[in-house]
Parts: sequence; C-alpha cells; structure tokens
Amino acid sequence: MRKHVKLLKKEKGMTLIELLAVIIIIAIILAIAIPIIANVIGDSRDRATVSEALNIISAAKLKYAQEGGNDLPYTADELAKYIDIDTDDDDDFKVSYNGTTWSITDHPANDIDEIGDNATEGKLRAFLNKENKENKENEENEENENN
Repeated sequence: MRKHVKLLKKEKGMTLIELLAVIIIIAIILAIAIPIIANVIGDSRDRATVSEALNIISAAKLKYAQEGGNDLPYTADELAKYIDIDTDDDDDFKVSYNGTTWSITDHPANDIDEIGDNATEGKLRAFLNKENKENKENEENEENENN
C-alpha cells in the first residue's frame, strides 16, 4: 500500500507549457479545418440550389407537355401541382421556353457567378457535371496518393 501511495505522490500533472502546446496544436488544426468545411458547405448549398432549379424546370416541362405550353413563363404558383415548392420562401422565379431552351430567372441559382442571370438548363447541368467531375478527380487523386 505504501508503494502505491509513493507512486501516486511521484505522478505529476501537465505543466503549463505542455498545456499551451496542446492548445496551440488544436488551434492550428481548427484554423486549417474551418475554412475547408465552410467551402464544402457552400459548395453543397450551390449544388442543392442548382438541383432545385433543374427540378423546377422538369416540372415546367411536365406542365408544358400536359397543357400544351400555355401561359409561359410559368411561375411558382402555376407549378405548385407539379412539384412541392415551399411557398413561404421568396419564390418569384419564372421558367420560360423559347422553342429550344428552357431557362429559369429570379431563382437563387441565378446568384451563382458561373450561372448568372440567364440560367439555362444546359448551364445548370454543366455546373453540376463540372462539380461532379472535380469531385471524381479529387477522389482519384486521393486514391492514387494512398496507393
């Protein structure tokens, strides 16, 4: 029992310097991780916004096919029976068709720099394909580095 008490007395806690070193290391890790996580979140929001715009265009195509293309451009209220749209949001978008190209205006996807005000279906799909291509390339690079 006395040996055990002696061992406990000899044990010392962390010094202030060691504690500060641990805190600094954690701070460095956080300083690197937070911007990366913020970029991933921002990119995910952009992809979700573009996907939503493409779904809205698909709903407009369905309405166009079923009703013969009357009342173009379509608004959120006119597409409500074809797609679940949260009408509480600021949904003032318009979907139009010029005979060859579908486009959406006044939608959050128009705020993405690469898409701009004229958000055609092709631009929206190209944005998603570019993002998917970059993600695949990153995964392949990581896989090659690991091998």
